Amino acid sequence: MNYPKKENIGGEWVKGSEVQSGTRCKLASETKPMPSQFQNKDGSVKMQDVAKILFSGDAEPKNISLNRATINGLVDAYGEDSTAWQGHVLVLETEKVRVAGKAVTAIYLVPDGYERVDDDNGYTVIVKIGSKVAAPEELPSIDHDGDGF
Repeated sequence: MNYPKKENIGGEWVKGSEVQSGTRCKLASETKPMPSQFQNKDGSVKMQDVAKILFSGDAEPKNISLNRATINGLVDAYGEDSTAWQGHVLVLETEKVRVAGKAVTAIYLVPDGYERVDDDNGYTVIVKIGSKVAAPEELPSIDHDGDGF
């Protein structure tokens, strides 16, 4: 039987409820996919994108799981290689959301010159300030008169 080496992440984790929106920070490591404590519907382990983050005034970096909106904003600002995301000043923004009925605080990392907005479908996206949020590529057809067309 083969046993692949597992990477464990040591150190303290950022808690959304304990950070303040508007805090300045920098990523201190590249982002890597790591197993999370949650499972997919098929029972397989869900993955999360984890990096080390250093907050202004702190001496030690903490672990943070990056959400899709943050990753897409970082890709737009600094490119697809997560090593290039390190060292840039980011502004942390928080938002209270419900996940599976539980109130949690989501964390978004916003690059300089970018802003967090909602797209046409109500999803949070991080875009360049002043840019238009893309509309859906295909609009659903609406049956106005009930005849199926």
